[in-house]
Amino acid sequence: MEQSPLFFGKWGDVPIDGDVRPFSIFNPVRSGAGRKNRKHHFISVTYMEGFADDRGRVQVYRAEAPEAPLPKQPRATGYENYYYSQKLPGGGQENHRFEDLWNPIETVWPETVRALQARRLSPALSFNVQGMQTIMRTRVPATRDRIALMLEAKLRSECKVLEEIGKLPPELERYAGQFDTVPVGVNPHETLLAMEDEFKTFGDLCFRLGFEVLHNKTDIPFLTSDNPVCTYDPREPLLARTPYDHSGDIELIFPLTARMLVRGSSKRQPFGVLTRHRDVTDKHKVRRFNRTIAQFAYRMTVGQDRSSDALICAHARLVPTISTEVRRHNNEIQIVWRDIFGPKPDLSQYIDTPEKASRLEAKMALAASSPVSDGC
Repeated sequence: MEQSPLFFGKWGDVPIDGDVRPFSIFNPVRSGAGRKNRKHHFISVTYMEGFADDRGRVQVYRAEAPEAPLPKQPRATGYENYYYSQKLPGGGQENHRFEDLWNPIETVWPETVRALQARRLSPALSFNVQGMQTIMRTRVPATRDRIALMLEAKLRSECKVLEEIGKLPPELERYAGQFDTVPVGVNPHETLLAMEDEFKTFGDLCFRLGFEVLHNKTDIPFLTSDNPVCTYDPREPLLARTPYDHSGDIELIFPLTARMLVRGSSKRQPFGVLTRHRDVTDKHKVRRFNRTIAQFAYRMTVGQDRSSDALICAHARLVPTISTEVRRHNNEIQIVWRDIFGPKPDLSQYIDTPEKASRLEAKMALAASSPVSDGC
């Protein structure tokens, strides 16, 4: 008997397809009693297993050292301790809410992949792929850092205005004249809350695209990364490309495994569903997809083997990020941001304890007293 959706309402009322269950039949809200999980993966382990070699390892190319990839078990990479944890008002912290939201999608992923490998199509398969695409677009460091940069620009602008009108709070007066340079750490709780809007925005995008599954028949495996959902205008040359440009034609690529990739297009209908399977036998096309995947990587690119070393190194220096510009006209302030490929941003630590504040003050004082080098 089919189960009724427990959490997702009518939107998740998708029929079971034989051995493929839509993730909406699972309730992601679970008790946190006695649970102590601290390793929070921002790349799903079960997703990354689709890129592992015969020994169960993936090659992890870190952005800071792409020339020296590390062979890793999927469970041993792509995580950060307490990455999705939130401080509780009464003290302590909650560690499981977001992990539980990802869990239903990850639970059905192996059966979804097997059905796609068998070239099946169904509402349940489309629904599960959309679910994995969505969380792999919104849960990742590239998205959270992007939100943090926007919040940082807003806070800097507000402080500068308060300084100009003479209404800086006493605790901020020591930073007068430094609001363009003083470290600004954004509360990670704010970037977690913003993920809800990111879910909705990406969901709306998917309803503007039709999807197909491409099966890689070459000896070059597809890459993936910690930011594997890539969207752009396909008419732009790769090196002139703007990430997340959805103003005209749109193409989306999302590697499913080393042998399968989902491609979405604003020119394919019906929208929002997988409509066909196709083979890719041209190595040049596979390399073109891999170039895009490497271009959108943030902290790391992940491969099944070393066949794409040069390609990954060529794109490691720049990442998808944003630039911000504050525009002022009379009493009106606008913060204009745009998506770009640029150097990876160095975000400041969020200061939430007196000890962290003291360390920051000491670091700033040391920097201010150090002589400026003339260079070489």
